[in-house]
Amino acid sequence: MLSFALALLLTQSPDAGVAEVEPEPFVHLSAGAEGELGVLPSGWAENGADVMFGFRPMVGMRVSDVFALQVGPLIRLRVIDTPPLDRMNDLGGVVRGQDWDRPGDFGELLQSLRIGSDTSVFQLRAGPMQKKTMGLGHLLFRYSNRLNADARPAAATATLAVEFLRFELFASDIFSGRLFAGEVSWDIARSFSSNAATHGRYLLSLSLGHDFAQGTPAAVREPDPCAGADCRFIVPPPAPPAPATLVHLDASAVLVRSQSLSLMVLAGMGARANQARDLGFLAGLAMDVRVPDVELSLRAEGRKQAGGFRHGYFGPQYELARFSGIGLGFPALADEQLPDAFSVFGELRFRLLQSITLDGAVEAFTFGRTDFDATLTVELLQKWLIAEARVGAVGLGQQPRWLVTGGLRWRLFKSFYVLGNAGTVFFPQVDGRLVRGVTITGGVGVDIER
Repeated sequence: MLSFALALLLTQSPDAGVAEVEPEPFVHLSAGAEGELGVLPSGWAENGADVMFGFRPMVGMRVSDVFALQVGPLIRLRVIDTPPLDRMNDLGGVVRGQDWDRPGDFGELLQSLRIGSDTSVFQLRAGPMQKKTMGLGHLLFRYSNRLNADARPAAATATLAVEFLRFELFASDIFSGRLFAGEVSWDIARSFSSNAATHGRYLLSLSLGHDFAQGTPAAVREPDPCAGADCRFIVPPPAPPAPATLVHLDASAVLVRSQSLSLMVLAGMGARANQARDLGFLAGLAMDVRVPDVELSLRAEGRKQAGGFRHGYFGPQYELARFSGIGLGFPALADEQLPDAFSVFGELRFRLLQSITLDGAVEAFTFGRTDFDATLTVELLQKWLIAEARVGAVGLGQQPRWLVTGGLRWRLFKSFYVLGNAGTVFFPQVDGRLVRGVTITGGVGVDIER
């Protein structure tokens, strides 16, 4: 027995018993599909509850960490039309017509596009946008391009870093030019010193945002002298919101920077083009704290603004505010005139154990108005369970408009998951009013990756 054991040991490879680690594949291919059933308002002032079945086929490809693409449109089939107002505008009398009646709606085909890694000189990101902030967010702040229930655009962000300059360009709709923004940042210390410890500490940034005010077509029901479902529909050109152009200059300096603490002071001023008196000014502090399992970011600002200019103009509810600044039937944001007053702004981001994230912002004006937006995200079971809830309001103290959404994705098996979504939805009308409703959907999905 001893001789046999000794002979067996001598014939073993030196690496025997050590698991071989397979190299990471250079190219990943993926495919999948989702199916869901839910209720979506009709989008009219009568606003019945239409039952929808949605199907999303998906294919994707990822090349190392420098390129990724996923395509897969959500095709919604109208099962029940209540009241019967929309089916005659549907494609084939089945596919929801409002989902495909504008060039920008074809952005739904693109779910995500990534070129370049987080450390690349050039980066491009495209797809649906939920909380986009550019720079310090004094023009483009927590912006979402999917709040209009009849529009499904794909946004794009491109960044380029060259020595001490960083350029960023943003488009809210790559197939139908509408909202564009850009920023150039100058790293002052980097341009004069090779000491890496000073890089990124003193920044001067110039931001520009312009909305071309492309309107959103909305069907207007005009009944013939007929009965019920025989009535026809006419889709006239919409009355587009007014255009807006804003510019903002920011200066920031990091006073303290270590592995656990960062403290920054900032100041800035902005203006609305062609309206000389619509100026804004701000000053504030920002702090980041990082300790094991906890990340905390805080920012506080004092602001002065008036007229047609306000900081964070392209904000969380901008896609609704461009039709009605507050409430559902008030003047559009481009036509709103703020009193000559001050405001206090605060922003918070808290992350615990890489699993729970709370981020939000609030702004309180001295004339009695408050706006806020907050999101809570929970990621458990190694991200097999992801839940998110978002709550926001504009015009609190005047005529508030609330936005509430929530979503859940729970992967039960490696290639099978369940999903659900619910929340408020808004439909812009030709006269600029917003029609509000509630939607809820639930479904399942499968995916594979090779």
